[in-house]
Amino acid sequence: MYRWGERRFGEENQAGAQMMRFLIMLEQTETGFAVQAPDLAIATKGENIEEAKRAASEAIRSNLEAYREAGQQAPEAQGVSKHLENPEFRDLLFAYVDVAEPQGRIAA
Repeated sequence: MYRWGERRFGEENQAGAQMMRFLIMLEQTETGFAVQAPDLAIATKGENIEEAKRAASEAIRSNLEAYREAGQQAPEAQGVSKHLENPEFRDLLFAYVDVAEPQGRIAA
């Protein structure tokens, strides 16, 4: 099991990249689903759950690449129970998305 920041990952995708798992929260709207990745302060949307999860994965990957290129660590993941116990999130659907570890150079 490897670590990047405080994210644990261990499985590889078909291209051999290490995969990381992130918690997301989905909320149904009039036009589809709004989605948040609370540990990274990311918000995006999709017309359905699968599209919202894909959009979240892409936003998370881009966010992690930006941290990596800036030579910074991504924020630490908070415990899932903290989010589940938050009354503001009571009516949201929780799910996980897998994101490939950012590849490429790290800024010096």
